Amino acid sequence: MTKSHILLAFAAATMTLTSCFKEEPLNAECDIEKAYIHVDEPLDMFVKKTDTLATTDQTANVVTFSVRKGTDRTAVAPLFQITPGATISPENGSTQDFSNGGVTYTVTSEDKAWSRTYTVRVNEVADHSPSYDFENFFLEPDKNKYYIWTDLTEDGTRLLNWASGNAGFAIVGGNKAPDKYPTVPLEEGYKGHGVCLTTRSTGTAGNLFKMPIAAGNLFTGEFISNTATTKPLESTHFGSGDFCVITKKPLKFSGYYQYTPGEKVTNRKKEVLEGVVDKGDIYAVLFRNTIKDENGEDQIFYLDGTNVKTSKQIVAIAEAGEINKTEGGWHKFEVVFNYLAEIDPVILANRGYSLAVVCTSSIEGANFQGAVGSQLLVDELHVLVDEE
Repeated sequence: MTKSHILLAFAAATMTLTSCFKEEPLNAECDIEKAYIHVDEPLDMFVKKTDTLATTDQTANVVTFSVRKGTDRTAVAPLFQITPGATISPENGSTQDFSNGGVTYTVTSEDKAWSRTYTVRVNEVADHSPSYDFENFFLEPDKNKYYIWTDLTEDGTRLLNWASGNAGFAIVGGNKAPDKYPTVPLEEGYKGHGVCLTTRSTGTAGNLFKMPIAAGNLFTGEFISNTATTKPLESTHFGSGDFCVITKKPLKFSGYYQYTPGEKVTNRKKEVLEGVVDKGDIYAVLFRNTIKDENGEDQIFYLDGTNVKTSKQIVAIAEAGEINKTEGGWHKFEVVFNYLAEIDPVILANRGYSLAVVCTSSIEGANFQGAVGSQLLVDELHVLVDEE
């Protein structure tokens, strides 16, 4: 081999080696994945040790810490786990004043092309009335595709305690108008606004994922859209978040509804189930919101679609009964909580129980079984608690 051939071979090898080490594209994500506050004595600031971890609502871009009443919120230093390569401003771990409301943080992607703004709050824990009138709703802030519901504190702060499968429908349902989603506002409820839950077809994309329908649903907790197509049952976090915590014993569950079933019930394979009539479902579940890990440490616990009525963490449940076709307008229900275990007053006082309230237009919707067009109207839900 001549000298020139050797040089050519070396150049070719160098070019090949260079291509093997070509840089990966920079990350375009810009999320707060986790937020927490580190203090030496967590119980001086928080009611429970697990409260050091914030509740993050990705659909509304809000991060919420709940601290004891009387906590000094003028100098708090939250820590954030963000998308790898991204940056956050104000600086991660910097001390901020949260006494006058939320502080705005901006996360910028590694490639600098995208950013996302979050409101971070440090709120004093307070008992909130477990009454739900569905008067407060807004379009999700990123693309205005679908509606989000919230209750309000006395000072008008959004609790962001309600979630739905609308974010999942946005993935498979195509470019629908907000009022064509499964869960939408009802202009004329029993009193003021209500909520309208409708079982919708998910079309071609839904069929590819073997998710031919999307039941209208609304529940207290959080919906994780990132896993909606891969782990749909685990994507519904019933009763998760600080504002699902309850500190008074629930006694009764009541509210108003109307229900109209769709014409044909189909299963996940889109097979028509002859003789089956769709039903709605409305219920409330009280459960222990922490669970011991293998080291005996408390970990945050919430219910999901795999165990929302069967978990051993459940203490009590109140079901509205069979939701069948109604006639003549609004139908009232009022049921007592069925206690499966004794409630511990000390655990209750220390925010150890959470309440999940769940409504759906197809009772088997979580298994993608139901009738397109089934419609559940809901309004004025109320949980009566023991004030003593």
